[in-house]
Amino acid sequence: MFCSRYDIWKQELLLYPKAVNQALFHIAKMNLDQLAPGEYAINGELVYASVKETHTKHWTLQKPEVHRTYTDIHYLIEGTEVIRFAPVTAPAVVAEEHFATRDCALYERVEDESQVLLGPGSFAVFFPGDIHRPCCSLEKDLPIRKVVVKIHKSLLGY
Repeated sequence: MFCSRYDIWKQELLLYPKAVNQALFHIAKMNLDQLAPGEYAINGELVYASVKETHTKHWTLQKPEVHRTYTDIHYLIEGTEVIRFAPVTAPAVVAEEHFATRDCALYERVEDESQVLLGPGSFAVFFPGDIHRPCCSLEKDLPIRKVVVKIHKSLLGY
């Protein structure tokens, strides 16, 4: 998992795999204020973006998730969001598995979670196997606008 602010991307780009850097440059070129919610193709099914308008909720109301096939870049456009995360080795109980249809498993319980606070211009990267619980509120539920870019694992050498 990586987390950063837009204004320091250029200093950190060498830390990210090439496919993540390319996706970040694509986000930087997008007119995010003008994009309607929905999916946007970047490189077919290998890389695509999903613009979302939603509300944060208390962390206990959000289910942790994990992906096998795609890396997620969560970039916050508006609002404040907490994303909780845990290492793949954390004790966890799977509630629902949807790998065949949605590349996702949802957890009932996860231990040893940490958290990161995102504000406008911040992003976090979650690789396949990283357990993460997005859209959590800091103090109260608020509207947020974000883009999630999905990068197929084949572009990262998995």
